[in-house]
Amino acid sequence: MESCKSLWGRWHLVWELTSQMVIRFVVHHSLSKSMETYYQESGRAGRDGLPSECVLFFRPADAPRQSSMVFYENSGLKNLYDIVRYCQSKRECRRSAFFRHFAEPLQECNGMCDNCAFSNEVEELDVSSHAKLIVSMLKDIQENDQRVTMLQLVEKLKVKQKNLGPDLKKDELEQLVIKLVLDHVLKEEFQHTAYATNAYVTAGPLAKQVLQGNKIIKVEMSTRQSRTSSSMKSSKRERSTGLDDKLDELRKELASIHGGIFPHSVLSTQQISTLSGQKPKSIEELEKIIGKLKTEKYGSRILEEIANYESDPQKDADGSKETKGNTVKKLKTKKALVVLESSEDET
Repeated sequence: MESCKSLWGRWHLVWELTSQMVIRFVVHHSLSKSMETYYQESGRAGRDGLPSECVLFFRPADAPRQSSMVFYENSGLKNLYDIVRYCQSKRECRRSAFFRHFAEPLQECNGMCDNCAFSNEVEELDVSSHAKLIVSMLKDIQENDQRVTMLQLVEKLKVKQKNLGPDLKKDELEQLVIKLVLDHVLKEEFQHTAYATNAYVTAGPLAKQVLQGNKIIKVEMSTRQSRTSSSMKSSKRERSTGLDDKLDELRKELASIHGGIFPHSVLSTQQISTLSGQKPKSIEELEKIIGKLKTEKYGSRILEEIANYESDPQKDADGSKETKGNTVKKLKTKKALVVLESSEDET
């Protein structure tokens, strides 16, 4: 009995310490089982009112992995599909999604979430032809008394999607299959084995409407990643690393001024690389890169830093500085070659 009391006392102490801690960063390395769970866990950050960050790592392939563990629970699949729908959305405000889920009056985040910050970099793609192909393939598989998992289905789609319009990447095909599950065009079925529970994809109640062309399927595709990677490559080609360093120092300064928050809460490393490559000159251009909220808080200082850098003499990647016709470069020293000889008698 004493051990139980001692264990309870330790747990109560840990709970009190966790409740009183100032948390700036919450990371979910895997998908939560429901919106309620994620809301509670992510809500631990920023309880003192200062800016904090919540990051959830998600890819569509996580959905069947989780569904095979919660399908037997009461409302387990419904709760899981709600959080998957939340993750798949690239336009709806994250904060508004929570208010809608809990039937509360909607409130937007004013540019604090990723969707609001980059909503203008999302496009809808008509993938109805891909959806028809998926349903047809599943019909054929079922007629042959076979089953297929989502990953197996995606591998087959990669080969057969030619001549259907835009070729979708693997992660985009996974996104499409999960969307069809959420829209009841497909459904998941589960089978126990000696070692695990497998989740299979089959035709759902609305599959016939897709085959007949009565239901249009569109998916939201982000254009931010490809544009950011291309800007980072161009930034490397321009060999302008001096601005990166100045922006890094600036974010540390701003983080210290605004309550000692993490520097990456002001500007992420990816945003610094994009700013260094594009060098925005107006508030509108800056807002497209870092979002509305950060622009309102730090925009004037960031633009001032970029302007000051461009007015100074340019520096190239190896640290050389151009002056009036003279270039001062770092001296490269050759390391002496050292040869070690061992005697034949050495064992």
